[in-house]
Amino acid sequence: MTALPDTRDDLVPAALSRLDPQRRAELTAGESGWSTLPAPEAGLSTMIMGDGPLGLVSHTFDERETALLLPCGTALGATWDPERVRAVALAQGSEAVRRGYAAVYAPNLNLARTGLSGRTFEMYSEDPMLAGVLGASFVTGLQSQGVASCPKHLVANDTETERQRMSARVDDATLREVYLRPFELALRDAGAWAVMAAYNRLNGVPCTAHPELLRIVKEEWGWDGLVVSDYFALKDTLGPALAGLDLEMPGPAIHLGPRLADAVAAGAVPQQRVDDSVTRLLRLADRVGALAGSQRQATAPEAHVPADEAPGLLADVATASFVLLRNDGDLVPLTPSSLGRLAVIGPNAARPAYQGATFGRVRPAGDVATPLDAVRARFGGSCEVVHEPGVARTRPEPLGSFAVTTPDGTPGVLLEHVRDGAPVLTEVRGDSAFAWFGSVPGAGPTTEPGSLRLTAVFTPESSGRHLFGGGGSGATTVSVDGTVVARRPAPEPGDVMGQVARAEMTTGGVDLTAGVPVTVVVEMVSAGARVQALTVGCLPPQPAGALEQAVAAASTADAVVLVVGDVLETSRESRDLPSSGLPVEQVELIRAVAAVNPRTLVVLNAGRPVDAPWADGVAAVLYAWLPGQGFGEALAAVLAGDAEPAGRMPVTVTHRDEDRSTWGEQLDDDLALDYTATEPTGYRHLQRTGVTPRFAFGSGLGWTTWQHGAARLTTTGDGAARRVGVTAGVTNTGRRTGREVVQVYVRGPGEVDARLAGFTGVRLAPGESADVPVVLDEHAFARWDTAASAWHVPAGTHEVLVGRSSVDLPTVLSLEL
Repeated sequence: MTALPDTRDDLVPAALSRLDPQRRAELTAGESGWSTLPAPEAGLSTMIMGDGPLGLVSHTFDERETALLLPCGTALGATWDPERVRAVALAQGSEAVRRGYAAVYAPNLNLARTGLSGRTFEMYSEDPMLAGVLGASFVTGLQSQGVASCPKHLVANDTETERQRMSARVDDATLREVYLRPFELALRDAGAWAVMAAYNRLNGVPCTAHPELLRIVKEEWGWDGLVVSDYFALKDTLGPALAGLDLEMPGPAIHLGPRLADAVAAGAVPQQRVDDSVTRLLRLADRVGALAGSQRQATAPEAHVPADEAPGLLADVATASFVLLRNDGDLVPLTPSSLGRLAVIGPNAARPAYQGATFGRVRPAGDVATPLDAVRARFGGSCEVVHEPGVARTRPEPLGSFAVTTPDGTPGVLLEHVRDGAPVLTEVRGDSAFAWFGSVPGAGPTTEPGSLRLTAVFTPESSGRHLFGGGGSGATTVSVDGTVVARRPAPEPGDVMGQVARAEMTTGGVDLTAGVPVTVVVEMVSAGARVQALTVGCLPPQPAGALEQAVAAASTADAVVLVVGDVLETSRESRDLPSSGLPVEQVELIRAVAAVNPRTLVVLNAGRPVDAPWADGVAAVLYAWLPGQGFGEALAAVLAGDAEPAGRMPVTVTHRDEDRSTWGEQLDDDLALDYTATEPTGYRHLQRTGVTPRFAFGSGLGWTTWQHGAARLTTTGDGAARRVGVTAGVTNTGRRTGREVVQVYVRGPGEVDARLAGFTGVRLAPGESADVPVVLDEHAFARWDTAASAWHVPAGTHEVLVGRSSVDLPTVLSLEL
């Protein structure tokens, strides 16, 4: 053992030398659900790692622990703006530093290849180049604060169906050119300090135990970061260890750690393989300041975003993500003083979807304005603002969202953790959806047998049939005033994280009288598990005539803002969608409102491509995604013209689901999904088939109009360093300042479809012109040669197409290569 060195360059090898082989193996598994093991003898501290595509998820899943709620992945993708994405990551990185995080599991670099994945909202785009460039920007922003970015899920984890067992069958060229490309940009080019290996299999081999996949990442890309497993993804010791996985999560160890030490002792795993993993772990610790003598390697500490400035930044980015897709008669922006009555209609106006449903919700601090709240605040001083939801609720809402109390009258619910028949921890909580990893502070390990008991006094606001539901990680019973109304058995073993994310409940009905309180008791009994969860909900009787009241309000309004979109069931981790349509009751609402008021703007509050057969029947369509905590403020600003909806579509919306190449694809008997059979997907498939999309990839209007002039090719460098670019003339021909995105696509010799190769945004005043440079992706003209196992540039004429979207590319340049 040697003394800790004084020079930074020697920290990692010196720390490794202070660890014996047994200890090194132990460090290959986490300590808990969110932390790595410390090694005081090597100067290694515990590192806190947390989920983060939507914001920092509380390690205790406690609603009292708040965090910034970011715009979702597709919203960030819709900005087509690396600097704005970087700014969001800066804000999250600043918050992570304040909270002591070492690493954040973000961004999600899987691709929205079908539009039907339950997790589409976390993904940036259907296109690998757009996803990769923006993902790399997120990595850069986060790590500029000395917090590790851990992109996920490597690789082809693009579906939620059977995600822990399915196999993506992908040919080498498609894998390299499409599905690995975002990771290559984020890891090799942006230098992410970690990456998360996915649940699924790739060509039959688990990604966490895939030697060739991890060889590409570590050796071919020359990447020196840490490979982390997705949670509970490992199924054995030797496969992941020999393939190159470095850290099993969550802890404590199941397959690595002590079992890996035994495998080394038995000669099944070489010591060098363990040393590589621990070296990478120590290197991460050095970068985040968790190794004695180190400090956070923050490249831009001066760019730290103060907590009080972050909400405004997030609202600004939300406006930049909004995509205006239709605006007949220049309905928007609205002039508040010109309106007598503004109708804000739709279920998502007062109960919006700020985020998609994952295993851990992000809870922003303070009161977050709903779209209805914000529109009333911005327009209410100039005109009357009326609201009708238009749609009756059909699913239970969290019991904690109602005015419930504990038996002694304290607002909230009483939650008791019971062991051996007696409460060991009693809490008053403001929520009714809970999850715990490994342990419950004050109650001990979740692996011990016991039960959870939730008690709440519920006072109904109306008389009639109320549905109460409950479900969780154990057998659950729901009682109202001592009468059992619902039972739900313990779930079958399987996708633990998915079970938590789905939060499924079994409901039972009971007739209640308005103003007469009842006591609701929900008890979940568990034999013990690494993860525990409990969800309790209530659906009161719904008033009749919701649609008719909405139509009446719309018919007397000068304009209608109709906010529809996702509910929990349509954007949820671990569950894919059968189709891309809105709930039928929302479609009926849109058609009925548009029939009585032609000045209707539909705001789509959804993190995925949404089938919109009703779009031609309304004056305007605004895609708002799942825009995070700034939704209300951003929407009010856009409606009033205070900000421009400057986004462009990061995904394609087809006229029919059947227009997609992936429509109808299914897992075969071996749980394999044939990617090769459906490639290319998205806009490239439509180009090949000649099918026109409803809303094209890259499309979007904004507040002004644009004229694209002449474009020319440019080259820089020589030989292998030679890069091709395009310079395009752009003029703002409208009456307002706006942002345009110049998009460049490349079609290789003999190819039918053109793929995105570069883009640049430019902001110009009315009448202003600019020559906009676009540097093309290094692989813009290259294709993967499977036989040679190398990139090559096909000889012949390559077409370079320049324009505003995948279907609006008027300039075609030719390049002989």
